[in-house]
Amino acid sequence: MRKLAEALKQSLKFPQVLIWVLWILFPLYGFFASQVLLPPEDGYSLHVVMASVTGNLAAVEPLVFMVFNLLGVIPMTYALLVLFDGKEQPLPAWPFVILSFFAGAFGILFYVALRRWGQDAEGAKSRLQQRLDTRTGPAILLIVSILLVIVGAGGSLQAYLDLWQTKPLVHIMTLDLVLLLLVLPFLAMDDMRRRKVHGRLWKVLVAVLPLFGVLIYLLARPPLRGASD
Repeated sequence: MRKLAEALKQSLKFPQVLIWVLWILFPLYGFFASQVLLPPEDGYSLHVVMASVTGNLAAVEPLVFMVFNLLGVIPMTYALLVLFDGKEQPLPAWPFVILSFFAGAFGILFYVALRRWGQDAEGAKSRLQQRLDTRTGPAILLIVSILLVIVGAGGSLQAYLDLWQTKPLVHIMTLDLVLLLLVLPFLAMDDMRRRKVHGRLWKVLVAVLPLFGVLIYLLARPPLRGASD
């Protein structure tokens, strides 16, 4: 409890407190938008889910298909970063990673806001960390992301904008994507520090290309050295 209290106190300092602001404002705005700003849900959300599950690309706007499915890729990318946090953190990361698949930014940003930044991982790597510390996961995620962007390239920005203004799912998931991509580069940079990866080019890459840059970094990063290495 003491570690948790200290982490909470530290998280209320600038700039980390900004993550708390995003974590609070995002669901409040989402509720306001879905209840006041936008027309009521008309079954479009289920339509998008079914199109994604069945792979029916013709059933929805390609950009909607891309964004909706990228929101499955991005939590996995977060997992490849925060699951290497260790006992130095006030809370384990895995419950929030799981939650992020269902609640998006609201699920993972609580952990990120409370997280102790600039800390070296304590203890030897777990079995899960050993399995994740390979190039297989990032390679799969990079391929999937490229394929989704290719699908999205066949869409219409105007059609997507119209849906953003009329469909609660599209409106909220777009903001969710932006928030997740806004925070992701900072986690990658902290992972660079932890793994002693130096070079301004990597930081520029993940900042300019928040998803693809981070996935390329994950492909190239050296293994994390545990206490027993």
